Amino acid sequence: MAPKPFNVHVTSVEFEFDFTLDQNSIGKQLFDQVAKNIGLREIWFFGLRYIDSKNVTCWLKLDKKILSQDIQRDNKQVVQFEFLVRFFPEDVSEELIEDITQV
Repeated sequence: MAPKPFNVHVTSVEFEFDFTLDQNSIGKQLFDQVAKNIGLREIWFFGLRYIDSKNVTCWLKLDKKILSQDIQRDNKQVVQFEFLVRFFPEDVSEELIEDITQV
């Protein structure tokens, strides 16, 4: 029997995406889908942020199953994430190659 799917909503300043993933999906699978959809290759500066059940802001662990992390869900059971800059380079002009990463 296939794992039951769940819905994910990812937002940023520039976009919104909806995905349907299976229960065994890990954070990296979702992160890679987002990066692919926006055409981002310099991924190491970014992350997916969520609110946990205690109302604390956390970063999605890419090596763990998404549903094993303590993520708060909305009333429709959709898992919400924000795609954000996680690390800022010291020198943007030297460390960032692609224009899309600098935006």
